[in-house]
Amino acid sequence: MLRSSIESGRRLALLLAVALLAACAAGPARQPQVQGSGEPGFDYPQAAVDDFARALGYMDAGDGERARELLLGLSRRHPDYAGPYVNLAILAAGDGDAAAAQDYLQQALAVCQHCAPAWNQLGILHRQAGRFDEAEQAYRAALDSDPGYAYAHYNLGVLYDLYQQRHALAVEQYEQYIALAGDERSAEEVGKWIADLRRRLGLTARTAQAGPE
Repeated sequence: MLRSSIESGRRLALLLAVALLAACAAGPARQPQVQGSGEPGFDYPQAAVDDFARALGYMDAGDGERARELLLGLSRRHPDYAGPYVNLAILAAGDGDAAAAQDYLQQALAVCQHCAPAWNQLGILHRQAGRFDEAEQAYRAALDSDPGYAYAHYNLGVLYDLYQQRHALAVEQYEQYIALAGDERSAEEVGKWIADLRRRLGLTARTAQAGPE
């Protein structure tokens, strides 16, 4: 079974609850904080923070319509915040509208070129469309924006593992994900994939050594 992206559904909504407005506004995205952007001393309006939190709650509960209404309102009132656009893209992708999802992500990246969640989600769209080289570039852009963004490491590992058969690189990315994610259940599962890939790589090496002289 193909390993589904961690950046989908409930898990993604919870992730972006802390990435909200820190992936927006001015400057490169740094360590996410609910009440801060890349600019020291910047505080987001409490009403915006509250609306975003409610939108994420609706996403987590599977109520996309209410979430979309709140996020669209935020994007109109605060067009320089990238977070709402990223989550609108997630909702659109979940509805099967890849074109709308990509449009929202381009709006997010126009606001903040260094928005790691936006680049990561764009990589997912490219991967789902079979554009694997573009997916790799998008995941790499996410990591250039934030080297500690665990989910880009995960998705890059999936790309290398399942779609490009670059298994040694997949192991590297999965190991980076485990080191950064802090999610014991996911780390245990991904650890099994790493062990499997290492066995397969080891078999390949021994087979090559045992070949005809």
